[in-house]
Amino acid sequence: MKIPRTYTIIPLLLLFFLFSKQIYAQDKIFPQNYFRSPVNFDITLAGNFAELRNNHFHSGIDIRTFTTGKKVYAIADGFISRIKISAGGYGKAIYIDHPNGYTSVFAHLDHFTPDIEEFVKSYQYQNNTFEFDLALKKDEMLVKKGTVLAFSGNTGSSAGPHLHFEIRDTKSEHPLNPLLFGFKIKDTTPPKIFKFYIYPLDSASNINGLNSRQAFPVTYYNKAYHLKSDPELKLLGNIGFALEVNDYMDNTWAKCGIYDLEMTINDTLISSFSLKEFSFDESLYVNSHMDYELNVSQNKRIHKTFKEPNDKLSIYSKMKNNGIFHFKKSVSYKIDFRVSDANMNESNLRVYAKGNETEKIFSTGAFETLMNYEKENFFVRKNIELEFPKNSFYSSIPFTYSVEKDSSYLSDIHSIHSENTPVHNYYTISIKPKYLPKEKSDKLYIARINKDGETVNEGGVYFDSSVKTKSRYFGKFAVAIDTIPPLIKPKTNFELKSLRGQESIRFTISDNLTGIKSYEGLINEKWVLFEYDAKNDLLFYVFDSKRLPPNKNHQLKVKVTDQVGNQETFTTDFTW
Repeated sequence: MKIPRTYTIIPLLLLFFLFSKQIYAQDKIFPQNYFRSPVNFDITLAGNFAELRNNHFHSGIDIRTFTTGKKVYAIADGFISRIKISAGGYGKAIYIDHPNGYTSVFAHLDHFTPDIEEFVKSYQYQNNTFEFDLALKKDEMLVKKGTVLAFSGNTGSSAGPHLHFEIRDTKSEHPLNPLLFGFKIKDTTPPKIFKFYIYPLDSASNINGLNSRQAFPVTYYNKAYHLKSDPELKLLGNIGFALEVNDYMDNTWAKCGIYDLEMTINDTLISSFSLKEFSFDESLYVNSHMDYELNVSQNKRIHKTFKEPNDKLSIYSKMKNNGIFHFKKSVSYKIDFRVSDANMNESNLRVYAKGNETEKIFSTGAFETLMNYEKENFFVRKNIELEFPKNSFYSSIPFTYSVEKDSSYLSDIHSIHSENTPVHNYYTISIKPKYLPKEKSDKLYIARINKDGETVNEGGVYFDSSVKTKSRYFGKFAVAIDTIPPLIKPKTNFELKSLRGQESIRFTISDNLTGIKSYEGLINEKWVLFEYDAKNDLLFYVFDSKRLPPNKNHQLKVKVTDQVGNQETFTTDFTW
């Protein structure tokens, strides 16, 4: 189905006027007042561009909607270039390519306007799938600026009702900071600095005689931030710094990410970065940019002002010696940090330090082998083999390993280094089980046991007497087996038999071991559209009188399969 053509050619004179009002950022020209707001109310944010998230930078802004069902508008003329529906991630999302070289993205939508909704549903029924990712041609779905596209929701991995909104460079697909395009968002509040971190970066460096990361609380007075209680800092050797900092905007208490940060020492610029644009290909480097260990252990996401040798982020505009500064004996130092948001509200922190006169070489502790990040690395011990491709780490690591007996699994528990260390590239894990249950090899998988004792399915295939998989995590691993089918629990009361007057059929589906792989609903042996809300374990079908005759008797069958092929089926009869 095609949506009627509504695009009209914009006069060249108007295009010239629009492009004459622009701002420059990181070799990009961002037009001002070309795009309208994606909503019809004052924008306040629950999150902003390039915030530090688990394993990625946030690629847009999160507009607070408080409830679902708010109208979402096309921000300029263009065509719908992509529609994506998924149980997690962006949920229901729509992409529009604009003639000025940008793409707008709207995610976590509840539903689309009728024409688009019917197009989506027709595609789902033609392909017997709820989830899909469809690219459209230029002339299929044309839209005008101000057209209502959809209604805001809470689909996918959204943690609450909001509109996730992005602007991308169409050609490169790089996400760009939407706050640089002139949207009217009230923001007179500067970022807030909460804590200051110092890192000794080799065995000959120290902080007040200590060779471990040190944290210092920060306080605000005299229009600037200072270290609380003004502690004496004595630094020696190669040192790095980091800040725990968030931005805040007017009319919301939501913690947002900063826009840029720079550090000078004795008035010399040492490091700086700006969050204007990034590539999805480099987003995982967020695990190097922030302190990964603090994120895992304390859920703190902080910005480092230095970088590891294999951090390939393009956000850095200045990194003298990778942001690492060498402190010398007895020299006095003035260390300044400037942090700002996209509206140029600014905060400053000044720290004074002196070069420590005490020298000491610290022990690095016991480890199995030093793994060079620039090379392939192999590790073989009894019942386990590991293969790491080049550039798996952000810096070379003193690799540790241990093993412990445990009767809960089909193998020993193998502690592969530390879950507090990030891994950039997938590596291969091969673990030999202690025994193989008869004819159950297809049910084996490798479980990762996290710090809370919970297991995560890392997948796996039994081959050549071992279970093999790929992972991007360190931690504890063991071979496990899953022979338990998923659970299907009706939320609809089928004892009534007649479902007349009800809008939907609903189930809770779950699988506690390997997780849900697929789901399918059939009515009268024909596929029907069951939608899956993964975060709430909810599977539901909305009655559709166009495709399901009312006032009839029907037979329902729901099938759910887990990641190793265990299947559960629910059947019942009903009238609607």
